[in-house]
Amino acid sequence: MSANGEKALIAAFEYVDEINGDKISVSVSPYYSKLTVNDREYFFVRETGEFDGAATIESRYGPTLAYAEE
Repeated sequence: MSANGEKALIAAFEYVDEINGDKISVSVSPYYSKLTVNDREYFFVRETGEFDGAATIESRYGPTLAYAEE
């Protein structure tokens, strides 16, 4: 919320920093606003703006090969 108590609208976007290659995006769902910086996601409750946690994106790298001897 702003200093006067008003909520701001968040528009989804993606940005790639041409200098250092950082990938930054913002997305929204009915419950969360999500900020993604490279392979790290940060979740904020849309209703309150409260930080709710972070996660590392693992699936972006494709399948993981595993070997098991029988």
